[in-house]
Amino acid sequence: MPRIRPLLVTLLGLLYSAAAVATEEQPQARSFSLPATRTSERYPAGKRSVTGTAAAPHTSGHILVDITIGSQTLPVVFDTGSSILWVWSNFYNGSLAGDLYYNISASTTWAQLPGLTFNISYFDGSGSSGIVGTDKVTIGGLTVTGATLGAANSGPSTPSTYKAGLIGMERGSMSGNRHFAPATNISNTSTILNSQKTRPNIASSLPSPIFAAYLPMGSGAAQSSIDFGYIDSSKYTGTLSTVPLMSGTARWQFTSTSYSVNGVHHNVSITSGKALIDTGTALLAVYPEIASAFYAGVTGAYQDAGRWVFPCSTTTFPSLTLGVGGVQAPVVRELNWGLWSTLANGTKICEGGIQATSDTYMTFGQVFLASNYVVFNDAASTIQIANIVF
Repeated sequence: MPRIRPLLVTLLGLLYSAAAVATEEQPQARSFSLPATRTSERYPAGKRSVTGTAAAPHTSGHILVDITIGSQTLPVVFDTGSSILWVWSNFYNGSLAGDLYYNISASTTWAQLPGLTFNISYFDGSGSSGIVGTDKVTIGGLTVTGATLGAANSGPSTPSTYKAGLIGMERGSMSGNRHFAPATNISNTSTILNSQKTRPNIASSLPSPIFAAYLPMGSGAAQSSIDFGYIDSSKYTGTLSTVPLMSGTARWQFTSTSYSVNGVHHNVSITSGKALIDTGTALLAVYPEIASAFYAGVTGAYQDAGRWVFPCSTTTFPSLTLGVGGVQAPVVRELNWGLWSTLANGTKICEGGIQATSDTYMTFGQVFLASNYVVFNDAASTIQIANIVF
């Protein structure tokens, strides 16, 4: 999603206990998979700003999973590019008719944290703000009592009929809380899936403190899922390759210094090439030289308003692999992201799933994940990657 590097007390980083909060529950150790349901809705790429199996639907460019806050089950965006949890609340200062939201008034386990507020904004102009508190949060049957979350009451964005908020899965050990005011150590002391924290959390209840993204797309694709605590060998082919993550960042970021188009290998010209995995971003954002090399092999491709587009009738694309550490990972699906415009002569033009970025790093979003099974391991500071089974 547009680089939402925000306020989400992560699922990978959610467990804050204040003195006023009840003793935290410790579920029995087990792994689980969250189904990730997908819809056909998509939105033009815009990236957020940085200011068991869970079903993961692909709605308007988002991957959604169900979590339960108190006794209320809500679909939220599953975002490895964010660090905290926030949901729309009944304190919203506008209409909530038909929309999904967290009803604070109906929760007997909610406790507001006095003096704390949050404010998050995204590159596409969206965002939210509100109060901060704690409640019992359950995902896949595992529960953490006293998890910190933001209850949104306003913002450029508005409540939605398909998602209630966002849960961040950034690297827990590095997650900041720059979206809370005043600044506190909430994010760093309250993680839901971080094995490096001393407080009780989901990680301590998993056989292994990991999660894996299985997000195939397209017609006939298998059910998407987020798997916690285990690796499902039926969801990838070949061998998992282990890639070290870069230090000093909360992102799932690694070196990426090469690529190949139609089997021809190239090194990127940018110094210290790097990329990050972000389930919250829809498209695959690569360095301009990579996008140019790829679209040079797409008949009729051109740039319109800074976006790479081509005739929707296009069915043949060059082969592309991208460097993930020392591994070359393929990108073979979702290369056509959908209708962009219709020309005066009736020709339909589609947006490419691969786009150029002006950032110093690349963002490997859902288009990349449609071709690759990725295991996230914060404790080991690694990801593992293999070709996905569709």
